[in-house]
Amino acid sequence: MELTRSGSAGAPKGFMAVIFRGAEGEGAGVVTQASGGILMRFFSDTSGGGDRMRVLPSLPQPEQTRDHARTGAGVAADLDLIARAFGLNVAQIAEVCGGVTRPTVYAWRDGSAPRPAKLTRIHKLRRAALDWERSGFGVPGTAMTAPIIHEKNLFDLLRADPLDLAAIQFAGGRLAMERELATKRTFADPFR
Repeated sequence: MELTRSGSAGAPKGFMAVIFRGAEGEGAGVVTQASGGILMRFFSDTSGGGDRMRVLPSLPQPEQTRDHARTGAGVAADLDLIARAFGLNVAQIAEVCGGVTRPTVYAWRDGSAPRPAKLTRIHKLRRAALDWERSGFGVPGTAMTAPIIHEKNLFDLLRADPLDLAAIQFAGGRLAMERELATKRTFADPFR
């Protein structure tokens, strides 16, 4: 069955409803957020009668409440991961987390919850650190301050706002390639 868009319908504020019709008159409708990212409801009328529509339940919404004890432990683990992956000290961690102070970083490690914007930044840095470790790039060491992309170094990329995860991953690939090319290799003579 091939469906074509036949129109749109009213939906709650911030949502969009689209009606589709098939060749035989059957219809389907989708109600989504305007971003198109979350499917809220799907209903179908295969008989052509409006009295036989099915409404499937909405997808569950993620829980919005915060467990402050878990947040503190999670932030400390995230900061440790970021420091380990990129070889950063506390002052550098403070700088890449959005220009906070070292005492703030120590407070986060002791269980204090960061503000939402800083928490979001820490989670993005965590994502970058996980990608870095999974790619096997290793600790950058002195390469942290070497120009990599348009005269920017890895530390500049980690401090950038917004954080560009693809650029950080690209920088890791470039550093790994440079490290590989700098390694001296000797080849065994296969004819001996």
